[in-house]
Amino acid sequence: MINREKYSLLYVLFLLTQISFSQNPITKEEGVSDPHIRVFNDTIYLYSGHDSSPEDKLWNMKDWRVFSSTNLLDFTLEETISPKENYMDDNSFDCWASDASTRKGKYYFYFSDKKRGIGVMVSDSPKGPFKDALNKPLVAPMHDPTIFIDDDKNKTPYIIYGDKSEAYYIAALNDDMISTAETPKPITIHGDLWKNAPKWMDKNYVFKYNNTYYLSWGRDYAVSKNIYGPYQSVGALGKGHHLDEFAHGSFFWWKGQFYHVWCYYLKKGFKFRETIITYCHISDDGKIVTDTQFLDAHFKNGVGQYDASWNVIEAEWFYEKSSEIEKKGTLGKGFLLTNIQNKSWVRFANINLNKQSKIEFTVKNIQEKGKLEIRDGGVKGKLLGSVFISSSNKKKETQKIVSTIKKIKGKRDLYFKFIGDHNFYLELDSFKFLE
Repeated sequence: MINREKYSLLYVLFLLTQISFSQNPITKEEGVSDPHIRVFNDTIYLYSGHDSSPEDKLWNMKDWRVFSSTNLLDFTLEETISPKENYMDDNSFDCWASDASTRKGKYYFYFSDKKRGIGVMVSDSPKGPFKDALNKPLVAPMHDPTIFIDDDKNKTPYIIYGDKSEAYYIAALNDDMISTAETPKPITIHGDLWKNAPKWMDKNYVFKYNNTYYLSWGRDYAVSKNIYGPYQSVGALGKGHHLDEFAHGSFFWWKGQFYHVWCYYLKKGFKFRETIITYCHISDDGKIVTDTQFLDAHFKNGVGQYDASWNVIEAEWFYEKSSEIEKKGTLGKGFLLTNIQNKSWVRFANINLNKQSKIEFTVKNIQEKGKLEIRDGGVKGKLLGSVFISSSNKKKETQKIVSTIKKIKGKRDLYFKFIGDHNFYLELDSFKFLE
């Protein structure tokens, strides 16, 4: 006879081993390294390496991991990819960095076989299972693939890989995603940041924003107007929280927000890493600003959830927004949300509330008249409070407005909905809860 109570407990424990709740590190699965995040069908997928033990003094990476999340609060382990499932065909310890992409309903997993080469596997699902598409390397030698899909008419795919000992290389891929359309070309990077980078520097990642290509490595990055380069060094991605030359990271957009993830070694001399996440911004002058200030204050909290007890919740930490709202600012002056108009809305998910009775908003550059509504669970959710907004006091660029709210307790998704005249406009800097 089955002991149902024991069975239920075991099932719960099993689920807990598959799901890791939001915090830094990003998962409770230990040893998550070389993180590349892709968003497929509004779901976040983390493709990572896996360091075997905190006691390893050499890289001991026996497989790759695929995690998924639909809310940034938990990452579910979906698949463990073994080198026995591809051309490596052994008990290799050399499962280095990977990336993924999609085309015409198929999903492609690109993996490093140490520095010997880069292979490719294919699946009908972003979570796998994946099957070796070539049974040999796609490109060789070298490692650390990034797959970049351009926004031209053909959505041209590229593979970028390599390290400074030779160069980063780039090649367009064919439409089949498993063959190169050209001979790989070395990428030229100008500037002291690249010149002074260690000879072994790998860890590339490439994305595009406002017709500019961004190429990052470790702590630093460069930009170009041409995917092939040359690239010009710009500066550091951020400061603090192990964002250094050993950080292998990637960037992704989700629900209008921009994020940066990277891994770091837990202990000097040992090859065991964890992956962390924070909000990221692109400043008005096109520079990347990793929000390490958020990590300074809320490291273990992670992204995608908030607490009403915080001294301030910055607007740029939003969870989701309507499409017309823009994030503007600089590293020195800070960031805020602009272009807020009639029918605009901003969502802050999973705010931990404890019967707070008021919210104080810091707003700027109000034009005409409007109203800010606080709604629970959706743009049309239960109305918790509202406050009228007017540009009557034009002498003050910054204003603080306070709305009383119905006292509720527990985690809530709060939507700030803006209603106003045809020319209504404002900028949201931050907010905080009052007792």
